[in-house]
Amino acid sequence: MQLKTLCSGAALWLALTAQAGAVQPESADHWLQRLQDAQGTKGTQGYQGAFVYERKGVFSTHQIWRQIDSQGRVSERFLQLNGPAHEVMRVDGRVTCISSAVAGELPAVDVWPTDALELENLQQWYQVRVLGESRVAGHKVAVLLFSPRDQYRYPVELSVDQATAIPLKSLLLNEQGQLLERLQFVQFQALAQQQSAQLEQALLTPSSACLPVTAIDDAADSDVESAWRVDWVPPGFTLLNSHSRQPSMTEGYMLSQVYSDGLAHFSVFLERINGLEIGGARRQIGPTAVVSKKIMQGAEALMVTVVGEIPLASAERVTLSVHTEMESNDD
Repeated sequence: MQLKTLCSGAALWLALTAQAGAVQPESADHWLQRLQDAQGTKGTQGYQGAFVYERKGVFSTHQIWRQIDSQGRVSERFLQLNGPAHEVMRVDGRVTCISSAVAGELPAVDVWPTDALELENLQQWYQVRVLGESRVAGHKVAVLLFSPRDQYRYPVELSVDQATAIPLKSLLLNEQGQLLERLQFVQFQALAQQQSAQLEQALLTPSSACLPVTAIDDAADSDVESAWRVDWVPPGFTLLNSHSRQPSMTEGYMLSQVYSDGLAHFSVFLERINGLEIGGARRQIGPTAVVSKKIMQGAEALMVTVVGEIPLASAERVTLSVHTEMESNDD
């Protein structure tokens, strides 16, 4: 009888202590603050790892290295491991080379946006909940759901490494909760500061196929940027960067802008299409909305294109809001 009582008491104690441990999970505010501290160029956590990217049932695999040296400089290298070879190098948030023909044509295309998460902004446009705990790439993670408070953005589920606050899995969902896009680490190693500084230089040296990104002359491009405007973006989205170049007889590229709300991104492109019979477009490619329209600036034909992981209706509204000072009509 005493043994039975003792066992029952032990079982009750174990149940109560387990419940006590589960009663106080870290709050959403706690994880948002840790995310903010860990993200962007101000983050001090070095790491290396491999991840998979899924879109419309198609997978690709990637490798990434992130180093913070003794002077605090952040170097990042990104490789695509299957399919077409693709490489990007970034230093202190600026893309320095990319293995693509566009490297010599686009002054500083932001193929790999850098975010500085702002808690007030995220909480204003997303309701954030902690769904629980899980494991990704062998690491314990906290699972956060960012539910949009309006129709202009998609829900996002982030699995955040409990030790480093680095997101190890990101799921982009549509309004019905169906998967649009997945990015998930399959191998992840956090590096201590000394390890990060000593990360083999060969791993952070771009290959000969990684072409330098052309430097920008902001003063020369100011006239191009001031000649057009985006009158509407979804609330909470702010301009991350804007790059332009004067068009020539052989190059039609004029300007690109990248906007973000801290989680989602979209880009606006304006290019010269004189002599080309191109009409507008409106389509959804997996998680990516692509909307374009032709506008006339005097006698010159221009194409405005919005591309990003936002709902199609949002991209269309952004596109329709783009105007130039000399616009005469649009198609």
